[in-house]
Amino acid sequence: MNIETFISRTDQHTIVPVFYHGDLQTCIDVVNAAYDGGVRTFEFVDRGANAIDTFKELMNRKSRWPDLEIGIGTIYDLQTAKEYINLGAAFVVSPCLVDEVAIHCRDHDVSYIPGIATIKEAFDASTLGCKMIKIFPANVIGSAFAKAITSVLPQLAIMPTGGIEPTANGLKEWFDAGVNCVGMGSQLFDKNKISKKDYVGLSNDIVEAINNANLVK
Repeated sequence: MNIETFISRTDQHTIVPVFYHGDLQTCIDVVNAAYDGGVRTFEFVDRGANAIDTFKELMNRKSRWPDLEIGIGTIYDLQTAKEYINLGAAFVVSPCLVDEVAIHCRDHDVSYIPGIATIKEAFDASTLGCKMIKIFPANVIGSAFAKAITSVLPQLAIMPTGGIEPTANGLKEWFDAGVNCVGMGSQLFDKNKISKKDYVGLSNDIVEAINNANLVK
């Protein structure tokens, strides 16, 4: 999926879940719950020895979620990025700007969203062809930084990630600052519900978060 399509998609699907678990069935169940809750863009995290095998199994089950775009996050090097892209990753996300990944994705029309924490990093990402950046960690950097980016680098779309609460107030702060969508991990996925396999409850939480986002955007 090219970055223009990804950015356009965030106009409607403003919450991007960020998730990893070491157990394959748990990952499948969480993706199911997210999909049932209205999620259509999902970031799987490259964490743990079996991450790429789990991602492969998720992609093998993609027919369950026909209009869900699954991307890969926490990518630090080109070889890993290539492996996931070859498996069908719709987009690639990094905690920081990785030049060689940015260049490869730009040249192959693959969405790449690097994590940034300064205006200089945002500018460097832009010069490498990035059209969306991830403010990370969002709860440390703050929403005022998003507003600053929209002022000095208005061509960049923004996806803050990290520590954002799925409440109307928590989301409104960021959308008022001009972001396109919000990445959410542990704030969106209740660990107790996952451990109890309460996936209906988890799906209901996601419905509420999406409704909050739609209310304030």
